[in-house]
Amino acid sequence: MGVHLHLAAISDFNISRLMAHPQLIWTLVTAETRFPASRYALEPECITLRESLGEYWHGIHYLLCGQGWNGQLPDAFLLDGGSYVGNVDLGYGPARTFDSGEVKHITQALVNKTPETLRQHFDTNQMLDEDIYPPIWDGNTQALDACLKRFQAMQHFMRHVAENDLGLAVYLQET
Repeated sequence: MGVHLHLAAISDFNISRLMAHPQLIWTLVTAETRFPASRYALEPECITLRESLGEYWHGIHYLLCGQGWNGQLPDAFLLDGGSYVGNVDLGYGPARTFDSGEVKHITQALVNKTPETLRQHFDTNQMLDEDIYPPIWDGNTQALDACLKRFQAMQHFMRHVAENDLGLAVYLQET
């Protein structure tokens, strides 16, 4: 069990519905309909296209930004930016959304990154000093390799989301 970061593709129309009715976020997060069909329900496309960074989300953020909890957008999108979906706490705060235009901007930045360039940012001592979650980085090249594989999966996912003019929901949950 650990804290996992999830990415879910969602249309701009559904983002506007989430902003108007934040409790609908549970439909996206649980991939099931908890609310009766109504004019406020989310369209079903949001339930199918997802990516999980697992526990490597913080390591990916660090490799993108060079710091544990800060950074400049668009690189820092995993931890910063977007619009909060009300104050519905999903376990580690509310979800954040990025509209399709923001997704394209983020994706442009991501496609210019390679595992080789991110690998150069790997600094075991700094990662331990900054409490990069999970605490597995001390000389653990397998952890770095797994993190970079999750990064590549995220890159692929984000390309697909951008190409299909979709927005994005980002949220943390314990799984």
